[in-house]
Amino acid sequence: MNGGERGATAERAQSEVLGTVLLLGLTVAVVGTTVALGGAALDDSQASADLQRVEGAMTQVDSKASLVAHGESPAQRVRLDVGRSADFRVDGDAGWMRIEVTTSENPNATNRTIPLGAVTYERDGETIAYQGGGVWRSRGGGSEMVSPPEFHYRGSGGTETLTLPLVTIGNGSAPIGDAVRITDTGGRSERVFPSPNGSNPLLGGNVTITVQSDYADAWGRFFETRTSASVTDVSDRRVEVRLRTTTVHPTLSAGVSATGRSTFDTGGVDELYADSYDSGLGSYDDQTPSDGAVIQTRDQFRLTAGGGGNTQSITIRGDLIAESYNIPPGQADKLNVTGERRTETAFDDVASVDGAISQRIEGVRDRDLAANGDYRGGDIDLSGTQTEVIENDTYVDGDVSVADDATLTVTDGATLHVAGGLSVSADAGGVDLDTGGGEVEVLVEESTTVSGDATVRATGGGQATLYVDDTLAVRNTASVTSAADTRLEVQNTAGIDLEDSAVVAADEDVAENLWVYSSGDRIDVTADDDVPVRFGGVFYAPQSTTELAGNMTIKGSFTFELFEFDDAEIRIHYDESLATQQPFEGDSVPVVSHLHVSVHEVAIKSE
Repeated sequence: MNGGERGATAERAQSEVLGTVLLLGLTVAVVGTTVALGGAALDDSQASADLQRVEGAMTQVDSKASLVAHGESPAQRVRLDVGRSADFRVDGDAGWMRIEVTTSENPNATNRTIPLGAVTYERDGETIAYQGGGVWRSRGGGSEMVSPPEFHYRGSGGTETLTLPLVTIGNGSAPIGDAVRITDTGGRSERVFPSPNGSNPLLGGNVTITVQSDYADAWGRFFETRTSASVTDVSDRRVEVRLRTTTVHPTLSAGVSATGRSTFDTGGVDELYADSYDSGLGSYDDQTPSDGAVIQTRDQFRLTAGGGGNTQSITIRGDLIAESYNIPPGQADKLNVTGERRTETAFDDVASVDGAISQRIEGVRDRDLAANGDYRGGDIDLSGTQTEVIENDTYVDGDVSVADDATLTVTDGATLHVAGGLSVSADAGGVDLDTGGGEVEVLVEESTTVSGDATVRATGGGQATLYVDDTLAVRNTASVTSAADTRLEVQNTAGIDLEDSAVVAADEDVAENLWVYSSGDRIDVTADDDVPVRFGGVFYAPQSTTELAGNMTIKGSFTFELFEFDDAEIRIHYDESLATQQPFEGDSVPVVSHLHVSVHEVAIKSE
């Protein structure tokens, strides 16, 4: 019995020793694993902190280099505090940018490849770099932008200007330490475009920017977000950016077209009637109207505002096209469409007209008629039965006023440039644009008003153009017209008001003979309830909002960005002969109109 007790005691002693050993082993293993994981986490945390610190430091390099590059400071210092496990260097051969410009005037205006260089920091497979005036970060298979390069793309609607002041690094390649000094390289900043072979505004062609870089995909995304460019990945390290300098407007397939993304709300329409005719077969009154009208909006067509409104009837002898429809209960019987009521989600993009109008106005200014034509050093004031004939290119350094029964005639292919405004308020006279001896042009720098019973009329069988770099108003019973064999274009850059019983129309309803282009924000038509405003031609203002109020008749085509209505009674007669016509006679018009590219080189070395 005692021997058994001694054996049990020995076994218990052995178990206690084994348990202690196992416990110690488990503790060592747990502690070792914890230390290993903690060390890895500490390393990751330290690496992340270093990268974030270097991102901030590279942004400082960007800021200081910009000061030196643009001549605001001869030198700048930056402390980077780079970790010992990192590779921090200047690489003067890192990447390049190619600028290619072609225009209708010169297919080889510019073709220049510019070395960019870079300041790079590498750690554990990640890179942060300053290149081309921006800061970039690369992680294995992709890159992202930390801060943008000096790249400015401003303007809209055809007047975009691209400014690219490239900051490059020009002192070779070498490792650098924690503190760097940034200086200029002694050379002057260089202008790449405009160049001896190419100038602004850009007339046709394209701008192509190609970037070869370890951060090419980030460069490409940056261009996509800042411009309306087409960006193509040529390879893993190269992207190509194409900026349009021109576009061509689509044909006029609709009587009324809303190009903007906003509800086409007819709550302010009392009555709307639309049909079509063909001016090639005669005037509207000389033929039986057809069902060829087209009303379209690239957003929702809403029959009445909130299901109410004063709408009595909308009759469209033709097609109604919209992205969606909102026809409130009990209102459907107010809408009668003889053709298709289609739903479409894909509409052609319509470019603005700013660039085209500005380009043509600048063309007149560039002729410098003050020096190269007949110079009039004051106003022209015509009244009573006075007449004046402009037969030569003439610059008027003041205003032009035509009142009572007076008449001003521009003829024999002359161009009249008015530095001030134009007021035509005659009872039986006005302005005659006689194209029998050649195309005539009038540029008015300030506002133009046609009122009373005055007329502005184009005759002679050629083409006349009235440019107004300001507002245009046609009031009372005044008229702007063109003869049946004459084309009149009116182009303006600010608001237009058609009021009372004004008439803007081509004779015999030949809509293609009268074109009104506007880049103004608003077009207001405020008509007399008894005698309507009459428009016969093409009104093309795809970036403008128009409000139609009162009674009006439209023959031809209306294109605006947005439509608003106020107790409107509208009759629309679409001229089917416009279906093959294009604004600006199919000519291309500028999108990117001005380009400025320059190179500013700096040197970056260890302090």
